[in-house]
Amino acid sequence: MVNFKVFLPVFILLIIGCSSLPLQKARTEFYSGDLARADNILEGCNGISEKDLLLCYMENGLILHYMGAYEESTEVLLKASQLIKRQEQISISEQSASVLINDRVSIYKGEYSERLWVHTYLMINFLLQYKYESALVEAKQTLEVYDKYPESLAGDHFTRALIALCFENMNLPDDARIEYKKLAAEMGGGQITPEPIVPGKGELVLFIGQGRVPTKVSSDVAFPPSIRISIPRYTYTSPAMTVTVRSDGGDLNPMKITADLGKVARKSLNDRSAQYLTRQGLRAGIKEAIAQEVGETNQVGELFARAILFLLEEADTRSWETLPGGLTLARILLDSGVHNLEVCSGNLRTIYLDGIDIPQGRRVYRSLRF
Repeated sequence: MVNFKVFLPVFILLIIGCSSLPLQKARTEFYSGDLARADNILEGCNGISEKDLLLCYMENGLILHYMGAYEESTEVLLKASQLIKRQEQISISEQSASVLINDRVSIYKGEYSERLWVHTYLMINFLLQYKYESALVEAKQTLEVYDKYPESLAGDHFTRALIALCFENMNLPDDARIEYKKLAAEMGGGQITPEPIVPGKGELVLFIGQGRVPTKVSSDVAFPPSIRISIPRYTYTSPAMTVTVRSDGGDLNPMKITADLGKVARKSLNDRSAQYLTRQGLRAGIKEAIAQEVGETNQVGELFARAILFLLEEADTRSWETLPGGLTLARILLDSGVHNLEVCSGNLRTIYLDGIDIPQGRRVYRSLRF
């Protein structure tokens, strides 16, 4: 039996150490529009607890991306990618703590979808820097994540189209064709074939983020005498997925591939529900044993223990909150030369892209966020 006197200090340490205040402050500044302040708050993730370090790298990397600091963003997201690989091994002490307390005390390893999106934004960063070989390396690593969790991630059409684009850039048409075939199957439609860049033309490729990804909340159920089951779930929100691109007052007709990140995130989390329920059942049994052990010598102590253990049960609602709710890949063939464009997303503001120089036979990339 576990001694409650030993367990209580762990609870106290949890209360003291359970803080992700810098992350919350940075997210608030990000969505208020002060991206530089958000970046400064995180300070390269120095001083962030190990259990929240991956979250910090992901949040900071995305903040830097939308600041236009693509090289710095890449450095941070590569740290996230490397950390995910190191986290494959879970320490015995961490497992014990999460079984006894709750999942929030464990090191955050990211949802399947979040692990995928680390590579997604690395691909985008490398394309924006015209580092096509590096983008292809990330594309291949992204395929490895797809292969691990194919059903959970099948709805991310944006990332699949991005992988195909990376193959195109490296003149690997057969590999690109395979990815477009997979994409068409996932979307339930016909063949997907991007228009080739013909003489006198170039291509503008837009990576468009829209809205905010849903946040996690807890769903709680209580059973007598003092058992509480707390499961995380994503809220239901739908981003504005409509994208309109205009040039000189006329609508253009780009090839558009979209992904609802909230839908993918919910599927990814739901596919891990069995893991959550297994841990919940094991933890409920251990906590009931602790309460009964205390009650053998002290009935008041048992009531106190049950109250603490009941409150201690809390779903792990940590998530990558600066992600957009949706991503759209828009590919537009344009005459070579300088263009002024307007990009609209639903009823949101219009972003003006003035003086975009399109070289003949080349691709130009821009990342936007509504």
